[in-house]
Amino acid sequence: MTRLALCLSTLIGLACSLCAGELGEMRLYECVQIATPPTIDGKLTEDCWKQAAKTGQFETILKGPEQAARTYFQVLYDARRLYLGVTLYDEDPQHLRAEVRTDDTASVCGDDAIEIFLRPDLQAPDYYQLATNSIGTRYDARGFDPTWNLNWTSAASAGHDAWYLECALDLSAFGPTPTPGTVWGFNLNRDKQGDQDAEWSGWSQTNGGFHTPDRFGHLLFGGPPGTGRRGPLIECARHALESIKLQARLTEALATIREGRETLPDKDRKALEAKI
Repeated sequence: MTRLALCLSTLIGLACSLCAGELGEMRLYECVQIATPPTIDGKLTEDCWKQAAKTGQFETILKGPEQAARTYFQVLYDARRLYLGVTLYDEDPQHLRAEVRTDDTASVCGDDAIEIFLRPDLQAPDYYQLATNSIGTRYDARGFDPTWNLNWTSAASAGHDAWYLECALDLSAFGPTPTPGTVWGFNLNRDKQGDQDAEWSGWSQTNGGFHTPDRFGHLLFGGPPGTGRRGPLIECARHALESIKLQARLTEALATIREGRETLPDKDRKALEAKI
């Protein structure tokens, strides 16, 4: 009886953890293909940004409060560049930490900053890290190799309750130009340096350090504005597939338990049946 009860308890725990974890952790964002690029001035006022979905739901990763500071981003692309717009809410955006003023310095991540992670080939180990603070100081690396450099620009501006960041990345550095349907590994992380405690959060939960490419979300290159948005459909299809796999595992485990209960005394069998 004890062995079967333990099996049942483990089964329930598995079901709960899978429903809360595997089915909802992998993030997906579909970026829009545009004809006219934005001006990289950190203001996010161009009409093209109105065509890009704004997404957030950042989670605490390394340290910080249970509810991470509100952070939202948008992504666009054209034949030459990938464009990123970020809105970062803050208690005092006029006094952000921005001590690093020399490019290609990894310590920029110790400022109030955004870190961008890209994995253009999901089957290859290579990935890229970009980071920029609120005064446009930039750092880039292939993994942990800072000798790799990218042609990119960034600019920021501050409002009364948030600061804003715009970036433009040269796509030619990552291989063939993405076309509609291309999928990259992608993640966005925020370094927030408060007066009391720092906070490190991210869009896709990496369960520890930021440099975890297998835990990045997915960036789907879509079509121009007005075409079908497939991101939500793909996400629903992925959840459906995972739920089918989970149901099969639960069914198999329950069959094993039901076979074993036949060897139990009537009293114990009834108690186990109630739990099932």
